[in-house]
Amino acid sequence: MKILLVAINAKYIHSNPAIFSLKSCAGKYASYVDLAEFTINQPPYFILQEIYKRHPDVIAFSCYIWNRNMMDAIIPDLHKILPDTEIWAGGPEVSYNAEEIISRWHLRGVMSGPGEGSFSYLVSAYMDGTNDNLPVIMDSSNSPVLLLDEIPFWYQDLPDQSMKDFKHRIIYYESSRGCPFSCSYCLSSIDKTMDFRSIPRVCQELDFFLDKKVPQVKFVDRTFNCKKDHALPILQYILDHDNGITNFHFEIAADLLDEDYFTVLRKMRPGAVQLEIGVQSTNPNTIAAIDRRMDFSKVVSTVCQISSWNNIHIHLDLIAGLPFENLVSFQSSFNDVYALCPKQLQLGFLKVLKGSNMELRAPQYELLSSSLPPYEVLSTKWLSYDDIRHLKQVEEVLEIYYNSGQFAHSLHFLCSYFNTPYDLYASLASWYESHGLFGIQSSRIRKYEILLDFGVAQITTHSSDLNRKCSLLKEYIAYDLYLREHMKNRPAFLLPSDQWKDNVHDLLHNEAITHRLFPELSDYNYRELTKLLHVEIFNHIFEHPAAILFHYGKRDPLTNNCCIQKITQFPNTDNDTFL
Repeated sequence: MKILLVAINAKYIHSNPAIFSLKSCAGKYASYVDLAEFTINQPPYFILQEIYKRHPDVIAFSCYIWNRNMMDAIIPDLHKILPDTEIWAGGPEVSYNAEEIISRWHLRGVMSGPGEGSFSYLVSAYMDGTNDNLPVIMDSSNSPVLLLDEIPFWYQDLPDQSMKDFKHRIIYYESSRGCPFSCSYCLSSIDKTMDFRSIPRVCQELDFFLDKKVPQVKFVDRTFNCKKDHALPILQYILDHDNGITNFHFEIAADLLDEDYFTVLRKMRPGAVQLEIGVQSTNPNTIAAIDRRMDFSKVVSTVCQISSWNNIHIHLDLIAGLPFENLVSFQSSFNDVYALCPKQLQLGFLKVLKGSNMELRAPQYELLSSSLPPYEVLSTKWLSYDDIRHLKQVEEVLEIYYNSGQFAHSLHFLCSYFNTPYDLYASLASWYESHGLFGIQSSRIRKYEILLDFGVAQITTHSSDLNRKCSLLKEYIAYDLYLREHMKNRPAFLLPSDQWKDNVHDLLHNEAITHRLFPELSDYNYRELTKLLHVEIFNHIFEHPAAILFHYGKRDPLTNNCCIQKITQFPNTDNDTFL
């Protein structure tokens, strides 16, 4: 008997904790359970072949909105090439309309809701030969439900090679299940049952990640800090046992943080923790309509306070397509959140999930959404499809330029030419469309060149001091570029640096002797320093002309920018200007 658990992830970097958790609950039969992970970017025929080669007796698919379409492509053909194999499905995408899914895919059955108990029961039935008695829909009414503390820590039993593979992927961890809030667009609003893994268990399991020095652990808890006596001890443990490497990601409600949380968070190593905060909208009517409780003034205060410590990555979310949010209102929400200067601003779009309260209210809101997963909004009473299309373009340039973190100084400079930050990105989106840039994979240097062309066009339209402002923009773009990239070739938009060649040589040679600026590189000779450092002259963007020494061996854990040193005078010269 061979049972195969299949996950089809959105990206390779993602892992699927569900199938690993299910296998860990198979108990004495775990050796009969195999795992297979694929991605939606792989062709269906490849996935079909890989599943066929294993010749499983039973297949169970983990189903979500991102892989539902792939299931439609694969499962019908699986029945043809493995006619004696029984196929099950589980996960949020099949739990709501299980009977419809069973009929559509000709399944043996569906595991609805939390699956660990159901899967343990299913495996035992197949191994004992009683599988004919299994119900077609397995849920809490006819199969056991395991509490989080009853579910084994499945990472512990993975072979060493699997853990090495996880070094290049996101590790997910669940310390609580469920959510106490009632957001109408979320399936968690249907069942407000909460379950928490005990603090001693959590701390013991976090030790495993810390000992392995994994790069990132992403908590999948819906609202990590919904229960203070659960969340605060975990954060304190992370602070007390920081290994200097591992980053922990949490989705939180910012307005629930208080001084007790701040006392712990402000002491965190830069990069040890990142917080994702779902603002969704700053329109009070919208917040009320989606059954959400949020004090945005408290969010502002909290985010500003945490940002002032400069040690925690903050990720803020907005959702386009919510009720009572028209284009003007959404622009206001965008500008409100942008003003908080998050490290990332995610502009997401409403997904009308099957079984959610939002789906029930769709007729009231004149809400139209895609018929296929991920059921994304097409239009509402307040937003036309043209509005949604426009926001999609804004989202794309926001991802390229803001969320990449590669253009921070250039964007800050260009913002001064627009009434609001939203206007900047809307104009940049229009530039992309008018120049046929959407749908093209641009190189990294090309993205800088595009921003320069766009910026020069704005300066030409709005500025009288054209030459100086264009020089400023070029230097800001060069500064952003060199903060991230150790360029082998000088960008074409920058002036030749031949006149400073000897000065730069002297500066690096002096550093190789004295190691005054970067003492941690005291073992590096001149040749080695030239491979790790870059010198660039800036005449306009600082208060006084300066040479900037970029150190690519040392980076800011929050921005990924390299370390710099500003120099206002070259060694062995009386010249204190770079003009």
